[in-house]
Amino acid sequence: MCPHTPPCPDPKDPDREAARTIISHPEQGWSLLCNGIVVFEDTGELLPDGFAIEPHRPTDPFFRPLTVAGPDEAGTRSPAA
Repeated sequence: MCPHTPPCPDPKDPDREAARTIISHPEQGWSLLCNGIVVFEDTGELLPDGFAIEPHRPTDPFFRPLTVAGPDEAGTRSPAA
């Protein structure tokens, strides 16, 4: 049972990673959260019921090339050329 006020999110809640860290081992790459979840530095998780969540690193949705090269600019010729 979580002693914090407000209580930490339940392991089944979508915001479960917001629970407070109670044990941290950065040299080993993992931390234990108050709700019983073990989080790993690669963003994987081990839930208290034994269910594993694969690493889920966020991607940068705003990363786009500044310019898009056409066929001739990319060093290849189009069939019509």
